[in-house]
Amino acid sequence: MSDWVKYLHSSIGKKQIVAATGLLLIVFVIAHLAGNLFLYAGPQAFNDYAQKITGLRPALYIFEIGLLFVFVIHLWITALLVMENWRSRGQRYSIYRPSEERSLAARLMPYTGTIIFLFVIWHLVDFTFADRTGPRTVMPDGQSLGLYAIVYNSFSNPWHSLGYIVAMVALGFHLTHGLQSFFQTFGFHHPQYTPLIQKISNALGVLMAFGYSTIPVYVLMDSLKYRM
Repeated sequence: MSDWVKYLHSSIGKKQIVAATGLLLIVFVIAHLAGNLFLYAGPQAFNDYAQKITGLRPALYIFEIGLLFVFVIHLWITALLVMENWRSRGQRYSIYRPSEERSLAARLMPYTGTIIFLFVIWHLVDFTFADRTGPRTVMPDGQSLGLYAIVYNSFSNPWHSLGYIVAMVALGFHLTHGLQSFFQTFGFHHPQYTPLIQKISNALGVLMAFGYSTIPVYVLMDSLKYRM
């Protein structure tokens, strides 16, 4: 058995793959939020941004396939680690630390991970694969505004927005522990720097949850003018 195969079959190898793929997904989440914030600049800016991204095809397909590959590997190896822990310890999702020492974000990982997985499917159906010429592209005032209107009409529904916000809170918790675990898994542990890493990861988790959640809240508040 080659060293590479032994690495892939080892517990530390699996943990490092989960950590590395998780970091790549965190980078995507940050970049995706930056793009979503164009919504605050208005329909023209948001749709122009979306059009520029779409215009990158066919090269964009390579990125999407790579992102899907990273996402699947992250889920698959995580599932293998969870099953190994169940078999060896009879405990749930105790990959990184004993349960009594683990943070709230760590203890919630199986739940936040499940919420995020379901959200990704919902998000793809809701926005990515949405009909860009159908009735959802029409604003309440009758304007046809493409993807901007699709997002606006979706978040005008309070329950829709609530579901999105819950998913973003889960994302914040998941990201917080994921970033801390990346440094821990690759051996970056130091009494001086570890507390700083924890503060940065906590701040990033809050920032991502807050940044994404402001969008449905903004749309909900703005849509009130059509109900008055």
